[in-house]
Parts: sequence; C-alpha cells; structure tokens
Amino acid sequence: MTPRVLVVAGEASGDHHGGRLLSEMTRLCPALESFAAGGPELEAAGARIVVPMEHLNVIGFFEVASRLPRIYRAYRSLLDAVRENGITAAILIDFPDFNLLLARALRRRGVRIYYYVSPQLWAWRKGRVRLIRRLVDHMFVIFPFEADFYRSHGVPVTYAGHPLLDSRFPDSSEKEALRRELAGEGTFPVVALAPGSRKGEVGRLYPRMLEAYSRLRERIPQIRALVPESPSLPDSLYREIETAAGFRAGSPGSPVRVRGRFREVMAAADCALVASGTATLETGLAGTPMVVVYALNEGTYRIARALVKVPAIGMVNLVAGRTVAPELIQEAATPSRMAEEILRILEKPGRSEAIRRDLFAIREIMGGPGASERIARKILDMAGFDCGPAPAPLP
Repeated sequence: MTPRVLVVAGEASGDHHGGRLLSEMTRLCPALESFAAGGPELEAAGARIVVPMEHLNVIGFFEVASRLPRIYRAYRSLLDAVRENGITAAILIDFPDFNLLLARALRRRGVRIYYYVSPQLWAWRKGRVRLIRRLVDHMFVIFPFEADFYRSHGVPVTYAGHPLLDSRFPDSSEKEALRRELAGEGTFPVVALAPGSRKGEVGRLYPRMLEAYSRLRERIPQIRALVPESPSLPDSLYREIETAAGFRAGSPGSPVRVRGRFREVMAAADCALVASGTATLETGLAGTPMVVVYALNEGTYRIARALVKVPAIGMVNLVAGRTVAPELIQEAATPSRMAEEILRILEKPGRSEAIRRDLFAIREIMGGPGASERIARKILDMAGFDCGPAPAPLP
C-alpha cells in the first residue's frame, strides 16, 4: 500500500520545520505521498496543501473566536482528506489548540500520531500532558529540557536536536558583503526590525518598532533599518504601516524591506528588535544581539499572564536559562524603551560582545545538525511504511 502521511502546521515556523522534515522523509521514502495544512515550504517539499496555513494562522483567545467558522472548515477538510486518501499517520507540528483537537478525531480513525515541536506545556496548562499521553504515539522535542519533562510524565519522547541547526547561517566573514548588499555602502550602524510572521503581530509591533527607529535616528542620524518581511504576509501590510509612520519607500532613511531572507538580514545587522518566538533563536544563531519584544490583545494578555508561569518568554532566554537578551513585553514594549535598549547595545561595545558570547554558548546547548534526518528515519520506521532499502545517512 502506498505510504501516506498528513502534516499539520499552523504558522510559519511550523511550516519551515515541517518542510525540512518532509523533504527528508521523501528522500528516504520516495513513494511517500503527503497531504498538509501548511504553507510554501511544505508545498515545496511535495505536500498537497489541503488547508492553506493562513486559514489557521491566528493568535490570541479573542482573535481565534472570530475565526471559528473558518477553523472548523479546515478541521473538516483535513478529516475528509484522511478518509478519502487512506492516510494512516499524521505529524502534528506545535499549534496545540488546533492540533490536539484534531488528534482526538484522528485517534478515533486509527491514525498513528507523531507530535513534532512540543507545545510549551512546561510554561502553561501542564494538565494537557495527560491528553498527550493518551493521544500521541510519540513526541519529538527540539530542546533537551523538554525530553526530561515528557519522560517524567510517561510520554514516549525523542530529543534529536534542533532543526534550525540543519540550516546554514551566514558566518562572520559574510557580514560586510551582506551589509553592502542589503543596507548599502558606507559605515553606519544597522538595526533589524522583525515584528513577526502573523498579521496581528505585525500590526501591533511594527508601528512601535518604526517609532523606536525614528527615535534612534534622532540620536544616530546615519543609522539604517532592515526589515525581514514574512513571505506569508502581503507587502502592502508593511507599506501601509510605514506610510502611517511617515516613511515613504525609497526615501532616505526609510526602512529597507527584504523578503524571505531572515537570516541574511540578521547577519547584516548590528542589533535587532525581534518579536518573541522562533525568530529569537534564529537571530541568536546568527550571533546578532537583540531585544525581544511582544504585545498581545489586552484581553488575551490578561488571560495569558494569569496562566503562563515561566521566567522569560524569549526562546533564546529560555534555552540559556537566564536573560541573554532583554525582554520588553506588553506595556513595557514602548518605542522609547526599545530605542533605549538598542542604544545600550550600539553605544557600549562591551555589552554587544558579551551578548555575542552568550549567543555562541546557546548554539552549544542546542547540539549539532542532522535533527530532521534523524526524526524522519524514526517516524518512517514507527509508521511501518514500506519504503524499500533506506538510503545511507547524510555525511
């Protein structure tokens, strides 16, 4: 029987990790057919997109409520795809509120469930671990401390390293060339403004970042800004926010937007304002000092503050186990505070170098490359797919 798998990713980082994993699975099992809720990276890896990622890509309790009809249609479409195509295994990537609901229905249909990129149960709603123990055949985590958590709760788990380490990051020798290419010729500081990959995040954070950048220009007139555009969002969203902030594309001092080259932008920058999430790890692996910022809908934030019990929200700080990058959350995420923290990095070389050393140590904590291939092999084996002789491991 032809091996068939469903992959479900609800946002950009999940699409990225899922795309890398599916590429490895298809390399190891060329007969594999895949169906997905996802975006361009899963599609490029060969998945047939059943539900476009943007139909699920929403954050916040109140924001989700307004999208429930579309989310329910996506849920039904995925279950229809499972039934119509005889899918026997599913890989659910993070996105727990949707994926754990879907897992219940998949389990009833006899689908084997592999969860990749753990929900942050160690931060909030730890009771869901009992549901995962009942529904999920195997959990694949990307941080070593997560494996300890799941083992202590009786969940089969594998830590195989972080998939970001499978990707190539520009090294220090490429920095100057990237600066010239993206920011232009000259000697001036470069700040990256990374407001996230969701429309709501960009709408809340990008105006604040632009105002912070305007304040920085008052202090350092020659400073320039690079903005890594999310490929999943329209160019017009950024342009409208810039226009409202008084910036006109192409005019002197206006931010330069770069689409789909997040790591290159971060490598070219001297420092960055970065929305909390996987982007903080990518920025850290690029070795760029950063300030982590985040803001939610006020109602969502009040609920989250009551539920979330972690000392930090920036993944780069959680991995380090201490504050490597300052965090400005909700009411603290003001343009003036953002500008102040960036100035501390730019005007104090010792601080910048200390942050870079801490970021290098995080790479050591996260281990080496090869996670996507190791997880692909294990899932194919657990699912019992008939793939023929397995290719040798990549060097």
